[in-house]
Amino acid sequence: MSRYAAVHAWNKLGGVGDARPTAEQIIKDAGKEDLKGQVIIITGVSSGIGAASARALAATGASLYLAGRSISKAKAALPTIADLPNVHFLELDLASNASVKAFAAEFLKQSGGKLNVLLNNAGGITSERKVTVDGFEEQFAINHLGSFLLFSLLKDALLASASASNPSRVINVTSYGHRLGRIQWDDLNFEKEYNPSLAYAQAKNASIYTATEIDRRYGAQNLTAWSVHPGGILESAFLDNSGWGKEVVEGLMKTWPSEVFKNNSQGAATQVWAAVSDDVLAEGARGKYLEDCSVALPTEETDKPEWRGHAAYTYDEADAKRIWEVSEKLLGVKA
Repeated sequence: MSRYAAVHAWNKLGGVGDARPTAEQIIKDAGKEDLKGQVIIITGVSSGIGAASARALAATGASLYLAGRSISKAKAALPTIADLPNVHFLELDLASNASVKAFAAEFLKQSGGKLNVLLNNAGGITSERKVTVDGFEEQFAINHLGSFLLFSLLKDALLASASASNPSRVINVTSYGHRLGRIQWDDLNFEKEYNPSLAYAQAKNASIYTATEIDRRYGAQNLTAWSVHPGGILESAFLDNSGWGKEVVEGLMKTWPSEVFKNNSQGAATQVWAAVSDDVLAEGARGKYLEDCSVALPTEETDKPEWRGHAAYTYDEADAKRIWEVSEKLLGVKA
């Protein structure tokens, strides 16, 4: 059981700023306040939990490569760390395979081929069907395919940097929304009928499966992965670019119990826990779906099944292998 289980008990929640840990507290508790020599990529740092993760990890001295669609926007979101010598900004648009490839090439050039942690934080949801320049449904691209392509391009760097005492780590930020549906194998691009919730669920399940499959394929080589549900983040700009109007967004937010919400630093805690803690390297934790700084339980075993836990199909090995192979084929890569 996680050391943070008690403070996350449903009857202990108090909403934003309550006793749940922040990303900074996670780093302190883990004894990882000095990570000089470590190389970390964080995608989606222009707002929200990506920016919060960057601020917390910058203080460790690790070399950070921070990715966003706009470098100027990312720097504006991170004024306190933007000029630090250990912080580097690179442009990345996960909706463009060309952009992902350019980012990977530039990163490898700047980092000398070293990479210890790949934190795939960027993602999004869209109310209307959109197609990327590469012909993929946008939610599938920005929540799964883009990060899968990035991993495939950086896998060798992760493996070369890995050791038994310091395994390389991949963290895929996913969502409670994975529970809303499964992968639409006969219509991955939602060409027949678009449903934003189902498209989002599909992409987030694919992200979870990728993490479990990375661990299955490369765990013995000291490269492992996790998927992370960060929780409800009241401060997040996540829905701002969804295409839904203000009233719709506010209505969606009101469906969540107020006590469950976190601030950005609390929301970043679980992914930072996956990035730095030794706890996640324990047997039974590698490759798992995490929430609230703990390995998530099946929904029916939680203290609040409506809002907690993972779906019954979360660890479906056949689906994980299938989406891995389908993604390789769609992208023309071997991961």
